[in-house]
Amino acid sequence: MNKSLSRQTVQVIAQRVAAYRKRQRLSLDRLAARAGVSKGSLAGLEKGTGNPGIALLCQTASALGVSVSDLLEMSASRRVERFALNAGEVLWCGPSGGTARLVFGTRGPLMLELWEWEMFPGERYDAKAHSPGTKEILYPLRGRVGAAVGGEELEVRRGYGLFLEIDAPHAYFCAGRQPSCFRMIVLEAPGNGSLTHNPKPAP
Repeated sequence: MNKSLSRQTVQVIAQRVAAYRKRQRLSLDRLAARAGVSKGSLAGLEKGTGNPGIALLCQTASALGVSVSDLLEMSASRRVERFALNAGEVLWCGPSGGTARLVFGTRGPLMLELWEWEMFPGERYDAKAHSPGTKEILYPLRGRVGAAVGGEELEVRRGYGLFLEIDAPHAYFCAGRQPSCFRMIVLEAPGNGSLTHNPKPAP
């Protein structure tokens, strides 16, 4: 379920997707194939019609070698920059009122993004695989959050975090009877599968 983006935001996305595609001399067919989306969805995205969802934005940005923040014109442009933790675009709404908000991000091709999610009991978001080398760290601010990747599933409470390699289908879900809120850091380095975590003994 997607939040209805403002008309202005949809038009910004449309203009930037078209500009990035033309700059790379990609046809709609070729970009759609690279992104794993239909040509119709991509054409609608460039025309600014409909309400683009989080999956379409993520797949298109990855195929273009840019970040979702680049498509929203909210990526860092200076070496030192201040941003508000309660700002950003809500790009997903769950059936019970949960949200996923892109708080901030850097410019591609090395994509670093900060997201804040809120999920209510029973809510779950299933995502497609990201490009090879993509990593995530997430940690709850309140409640319990769970994640599933490649058949493995883990849950954590406040005070703990999860490290995920998400070049496979994955999911996030509220893992308790109370609403959960968690922050998520995404690092995507296209073509680089060498980024690893630094394992330490579990507490």
